[in-house]
Amino acid sequence: MIDIRKDQFLDVLRKRYACKKFDQAKPLTDSDCSYILECARLSPSSFGLEHWELYAVRSALMIQRFYSACFEQEAVSTASLIVVTVFRTKEYYLPDSPFIYERGSRFPGGINTFVADYQGYYSWLQDNGLVEHWARSQCYIPCANMMTGAAAVGIDSCAIEGFDNHKVLETLSLDASSWQTGIITVFGHGFDDVDRQKIRMPAKDIIHYV
Repeated sequence: MIDIRKDQFLDVLRKRYACKKFDQAKPLTDSDCSYILECARLSPSSFGLEHWELYAVRSALMIQRFYSACFEQEAVSTASLIVVTVFRTKEYYLPDSPFIYERGSRFPGGINTFVADYQGYYSWLQDNGLVEHWARSQCYIPCANMMTGAAAVGIDSCAIEGFDNHKVLETLSLDASSWQTGIITVFGHGFDDVDRQKIRMPAKDIIHYV
């Protein structure tokens, strides 16, 4: 049974592809959208901080605004669901910040235990100018989980990294001093006649056991 489950999961990954245009005659249901967002919500994050918030976009008007903010990519204009993942800016991750207190207090041992563990890594990030880079990178985890979860139930997707951050934040009425755009992910049903050949390097060329 374990080997069967492995094959089933790998088959999902083999079939997933970056859909560049969705069939607008086949919209996602409310249940589909809730499921995709739950895949994101359950995602792990560094120190369990959940650096992100998710904006689910479904209205035609808002989709058109994001189409403009994403340099008029057809995958955006034809999507049935757009998920904008934004992350908090560097001030939020100070060890004594209200955000760290709120998130860290949830874990066993309480906030003092959490900060004692977190402080060293935060200091390294801060010393190397990597705090916001670290926070942004967390956004790719829910993105990947949403895309894989969607593929498992026959929903297509595409990760969008080409966007105007200022326009995205303006569209969401978010303050750039507190928020930045991590990644945008679009979902829908692709067309059945699309060539979905999987292009990946052979395992022997990129996987090294040391």
